[in-house]
Amino acid sequence: MHEMPHMRVDICRKLIASRKVVGECLGYGLCPNPIWDMALQLFLATQEGRPSYLWSLCMFANVPLSTALRKVDLMEAQGVVARVAAPRDKRGIEVRLTSNGLETIEKALDRLIPIYATAPEATLFAAALVPFPVSAARSA
Repeated sequence: MHEMPHMRVDICRKLIASRKVVGECLGYGLCPNPIWDMALQLFLATQEGRPSYLWSLCMFANVPLSTALRKVDLMEAQGVVARVAAPRDKRGIEVRLTSNGLETIEKALDRLIPIYATAPEATLFAAALVPFPVSAARSA
């Protein structure tokens, strides 16, 4: 179990890299997923102990600024992120995952470990995963 934080970070980096490849090949306009893109960036920033500012987070989403800001508003309303005044520069706004947001992203990454991980430890977690209800996803 001590490998989980390292595996989560590794999967997060792979997901960010794959989103970049798909965006560059298909065009970001054809495959926008700004909430997931921002959530991955926020998770990685949290794990690396660095701040994530609203402006750069919005740029990372690869959508128009107004769309990105609306998505941050939605994430904040859902309790996934919180905005705080940057401690060093009061003009900046830092965005952080809440404890609920962090837990949610960790759960998602844990479920992705068997898919993306190349380490043998990944197979240990496959049996514990709850299968995604395909029929519910199709009816939505």
